[in-house]
Amino acid sequence: MDLNDHLSITAPLEGRKPAGERINPLVEGPIQALSHPLPFSMKTRNGLSLLLLLAAVAGFWQPLVSLFSLTQQQEHHSHIVLIPWLSLYVLYLGRKAIFASREWSPWLGSLVIGIGGWCYWSADAAIFAPDQLSMTILALVVMCWGIFVSCFGVTLCRKVSFGLLFLLFMVPLPSFLLEAIIGFLQRSSADATDLLFSALGVPVFRQGFVFSLSNFTIHVAEECSGIRSALSLFITSLVAGHFFLRSAWVKIGLVAVVVPLAIVKNAFRIVGLSLLANYVDPTFITDSVLHRSGGIPLFALSLVVLFSLAWLLRRFEKKRCYFPPE
Repeated sequence: MDLNDHLSITAPLEGRKPAGERINPLVEGPIQALSHPLPFSMKTRNGLSLLLLLAAVAGFWQPLVSLFSLTQQQEHHSHIVLIPWLSLYVLYLGRKAIFASREWSPWLGSLVIGIGGWCYWSADAAIFAPDQLSMTILALVVMCWGIFVSCFGVTLCRKVSFGLLFLLFMVPLPSFLLEAIIGFLQRSSADATDLLFSALGVPVFRQGFVFSLSNFTIHVAEECSGIRSALSLFITSLVAGHFFLRSAWVKIGLVAVVVPLAIVKNAFRIVGLSLLANYVDPTFITDSVLHRSGGIPLFALSLVVLFSLAWLLRRFEKKRCYFPPE
């Protein structure tokens, strides 16, 4: 079976439901009420949607430039550069259904655009001042959602929801959330490091985030939390789940593995560098290529583990008949 068969959204929007499938009136009724037939040609609609999206990008050009600068300055935001391209690719897979849609939802779309405008206006408020760029980019994302809903209808938006919601990863994490995630990863990495030292029988004295070995003392700082690789693994797990898996629970299980995987990977890196600094040469931690780039091989190994698990879960789904016979 071609992988894209279950990814591309090519089924007609107005086709009949399969025999025996029940329509949920609580869901389908309100949604259908919000969608209306196009009053003009699809070609005009497609051109209008492109014009509105280009206008939104032009209006937010300066914040987008600031966002790009942020990705170059802070490593834990470096993934943002890839997000719009991945989102566009997912939407490209469903291009046949998107351009064939004969519905639009101008009232709901206008409401969503208005919410985006409120986010943009709120970005200057004192409460959001530390995260002004986050609120501004969130406003852009919400406005893009509103444009899509207006031009293509809410029914289609439900079908391509992954590509639209994926744009949220363009928004830099608010400072309070970023600090909370870094603190959690820092504490978890220190605990995992302590367990790994004990498992290896290495004598060490721990005081919070400080580990004293026989010849060297290390401090698990915030920079050692591994947030960059953790975010990358998290996003990769979402994409892998969308492309390879079908069951929502199985996808959640794949994503849930990311947290312990990132913590264990980080603990192995800390312990490895600590042992080399303690028994071989202290510069392995203070100034070495292994310290600066040693996380790359471990991250690659984590990807192998993650995709191997995705492959096993896909085989599990095939046995449970989540996929049609090939």
